[in-house]
Amino acid sequence: MLITSLIYLFAGTKYESALVKAPNDEAFKALGRVNLTGLTQGFRMAADAVVRNLDCQARKITTFEEIAQVGTTAANGDGEIGELIAKVFEKGWENDLITIFDRKALYNELNFVKGMKLEWGLKSPYFFTHKNKKECVLDGALVLIYDTKISNSNVIRQACLPCMMQGQSLLVVAEDVENEVLGDIATDFTCTTEKVCIIKAAGLAEDRKAIMEDLAILTGGQVLTGGSGMNSTYFVPLKLGSCKRVIATMDNVVIIGGSGELVDIQERCEQLRSTIKLSTSDKLKDRLAKLSGGYAVLKVCGHGKAEVREKKLKITNALHAVQAAKEEGIVPGSGVALLYASKELDKLQTTNSDQKIGVQIVQNALKVSIPLIIISFSISSCEPEIMAAYLIASNAGVDGSIIDKLLEQDSSDLGYNPARGNYVDMFKCGDVDPLKHVPSEFA
Repeated sequence: MLITSLIYLFAGTKYESALVKAPNDEAFKALGRVNLTGLTQGFRMAADAVVRNLDCQARKITTFEEIAQVGTTAANGDGEIGELIAKVFEKGWENDLITIFDRKALYNELNFVKGMKLEWGLKSPYFFTHKNKKECVLDGALVLIYDTKISNSNVIRQACLPCMMQGQSLLVVAEDVENEVLGDIATDFTCTTEKVCIIKAAGLAEDRKAIMEDLAILTGGQVLTGGSGMNSTYFVPLKLGSCKRVIATMDNVVIIGGSGELVDIQERCEQLRSTIKLSTSDKLKDRLAKLSGGYAVLKVCGHGKAEVREKKLKITNALHAVQAAKEEGIVPGSGVALLYASKELDKLQTTNSDQKIGVQIVQNALKVSIPLIIISFSISSCEPEIMAAYLIASNAGVDGSIIDKLLEQDSSDLGYNPARGNYVDMFKCGDVDPLKHVPSEFA
């Protein structure tokens, strides 16, 4: 129970292994002479006090420089990625409005494109292109929008013909598709030659058809009605829309870079705005937001697949870090925030010695075993190195008592840079952590 509580307190954070090991040693020593219930209560009291203190230390981020700072830190000191992420959030995009491409070029590129996210999911897991992520991704897809249930495989088969000629994928959005049609598609050479993705459009008939009309305008296509699909001359490229990318899961679909005319999209948005003035329906506002919204597209370059993969991971980390920082703020990084939070544990009033021992175990763990309590910069790379606080101090040739000196400071923003032998402001030097990523999830 004790160890499980500690693991839960710091699970999923970079402090997990260090924070669990140190209190484990002391906890096992104390098991024979303390009451387990009291010890667990001490853990709980200490954790609650640390969380409250971290909330007080947190600062909101608002400026371009602050966002870039958080992104750079999360991307292992890559300033270029930090600035790209700052540009994305400066435009107001959220994490689910950002997509990442591979790009064969010398430089990374950031573009903002029209896009739409719908709560309509894949008809079947058969269409997954990335089974580990449980999603289907299509690049350069034609879009078939069908307002009723597809009960004849010829409808999709005929739509696949222009895809084969142009070397493109096919996105099918329909009310539903018969299971027999899915079986025909899986075995039909015309459909299996190119990637096909079928989306089942949910919702009431009236709302569904209206959203389909919005999607048709966004992609530059038309909504096809039931019965017309039997005519083979009906499916010509001009009847199909197109987009740059499709990302679909079992729950939703994102259509990015639709080829619809900007004038038509703006006209449709104005119609919706006029209708909204005469109505109180939230559905109209939701449709307007979807149609007028967009996506940030980050194109990542590199000299090989390994470098591109590494950059994409850095960008993903930076996106999550900035999003977390915008939600709950930032605190001094490298474990400094937790070090200063340990001072609060001196003020805790315990009712018995067992609780006091539990509080002391957590306090010692925060002081001794936090990696990067002292900010340490490699002379060659100027990037933080993860080491225990006293070990960093010893290796830098300074006395480990500087940790005690830090605890004597009135400001909780100070850290120590052994490379230069001076105290530094953690916020100014850029070593910060999103509060959400610091182990504050203990409830």
